[in-house]
Parts: sequence; structure tokens; C-alpha cells
Amino acid sequence: MGGGPGKGKDMPPSVVDYTIATGQELTMSILATGNLLANETVEIRPERAGRLEKIYFKEGGTVIKGALLAELDRDDLEAQLAKLKVNEQFSDREVKRAKALLDIDGITQEEYDRLATNLNLVKADIRVTEVGIEKTKIFAPFSGKVGLRQLSEGAFVSNADRLVSLQQTNPIKLEFDVPEREARDLKNGQLITFTVEGLKQSFKATVYALSSVINQSTRTLTVRATSPNGEGLLQPGNFARVSLVTSKLQNSILVPTDAIIPVLEGQQLFIVKEGKVVPMLVETGSRRNNKIAITSGISIGDTILLSGLLAVKPGDMVIPGNFIDLVKMDK
Repeated sequence: MGGGPGKGKDMPPSVVDYTIATGQELTMSILATGNLLANETVEIRPERAGRLEKIYFKEGGTVIKGALLAELDRDDLEAQLAKLKVNEQFSDREVKRAKALLDIDGITQEEYDRLATNLNLVKADIRVTEVGIEKTKIFAPFSGKVGLRQLSEGAFVSNADRLVSLQQTNPIKLEFDVPEREARDLKNGQLITFTVEGLKQSFKATVYALSSVINQSTRTLTVRATSPNGEGLLQPGNFARVSLVTSKLQNSILVPTDAIIPVLEGQQLFIVKEGKVVPMLVETGSRRNNKIAITSGISIGDTILLSGLLAVKPGDMVIPGNFIDLVKMDK
């Protein structure tokens, strides 16, 4: 039927891009940034004051647990020990003679006890001196890599002076924070993928500890993971980009974020039924790149409008044009 005077002709149907809602596997993951930490780290310091006599390690080198790192001068302690050993021999002879006299009532029990106590005191002083001599040697508490030394041979040092740092970097720790809302998806044993600046390859880590409290200022939870580092590519202090897979959802419908239109009632997208545009209120979930998951509102097999979204109105007739395969776009 023709239009009356003053009425325009009906507009022809628009040609639109579209896709078909299909079920895809959706990987739920957490993205975060973090830092690498040494598995073990310690500042090596002398346990007593003295002159630094010898340094055995090489700066930046590796050492094994129990390796001798340095020695302090111990001449005075060894001289003191020699003197105590002489006193021990003398006191021991006195005690033996006193015991023989005590057996024939030649001295009192009190006199014998005094001599025996003196011998024990000398032995105790010997042990204290031997411990002091042992502490002139500085050993590596664990295997690792030493840093740059801060002292030189011949320097007089105290237990407040730092000789060198020692770090164990195989395995290496990864520390990062996740938002409070995602903390419930974390547990020990989860696998993590991460990358660091300057290296193209990705690395694997395993979560081994979660903080017991949420940071009140940032509303985040601190997580630690451990990663093998046999090749020594990773260093403490490296900045890391972390990806942690929390779950995988089957038959999830993913649509381009541009297909979602904000409305007063929430969010909607357009589908095509029998050639007509039909608005559908939807609920959305997680995002992946430039796509978003639809959790309710449409079904697998629905035809989703992808172009002309601002030009069409509910009930408009449209003609399917280009089919956009969202599954192939992800590959």
C-alpha cells in the first residue's frame, strides 16, 4: 500500500553484521603484577669483634652450605686457651692429690670441694674460649650466591658490620597482590604463569602461601609462589606480570564488548528473530580481551547483532550481511 500525501516511503531493511551465539570454554584467570624474591636471604656479619684476617669467597660467586667465607684474627684467643690448658693441668693434679688426702682424712671435704670447683671453672673458661675461636670463622648458612663484599682484609670489625649478602635463588619466590574479591578463588598448589621484563619466555610457579589478612589500605591479599630457577635467569627484584587460572567454564557465551548497550534497566544487546531486531536484557560476567561473557538473557544459537546498534530500533527488519566467527577470532 502506498503512503498518503506527506508520508515518506518505508526505509529498506538494513544489512548488518552478525554472529551466532556458541558455547566456548572460558578460562577464568587473575592478572596481577608482582616482584621476585630470593628463596632465602641473609646478611653475613661477624659474631664477634676482631681483625678481618682472610676472605675466601669471590664477589658474585656461588658457595655451598658450610663453606668457609672468612676468618678473623684469633691469636689472642689461642694464647688465652693455651694458658687455660696449663691451669687445667695444674688444677687437675691438685684435685687428684686432694682426693688422696681426703681418703685418709688429710684435708677437709670443704677444701677438696674448693679445689674441684676451681677445676670446673677452668674447664668452663676453656669452653668459652673455644667457642670464641669457633666464631672467628664465618661459614655460609646455606648454599647460594654471594653479593658484593663490604669489608676488606685487615679491617677491624664488629658484629654490626656487614661483610656480604647471601641469597638462595633456586628456587625463587614470586610475591604479588590480588584484589579482595578474587582472594576466595586462591588456594595453595595452584599453578601460575608469569613473565619478567627483558625475557620473552614465560615461567611457571606454584602458590605455597597466602597472607592471613587483607591489607586494609589496598584491599588486597598478598600471595607467594615458588618457581624453579636452575638456569639463573630470574633474579630477586625482577618485576613480574602474573596470570593465575582459577577455573574453566564450559559452554560460555562470549560477545564483543561493543555489542553490549547500557540501558536504564541494566545492559542489553540485540538479537535477530524472524528478520526483526529484538532487544534482550542480559547479565554479564568475566571479560577476556575485548569480549565479555553473557551469564543470562540469551541462549546458544541466538543470532546476535554486531553492527548498526545505534541506528536500529526494536522491531526493525534487517538483512544478515557479514557473519563474524568469534571462535576463529580467538585463535
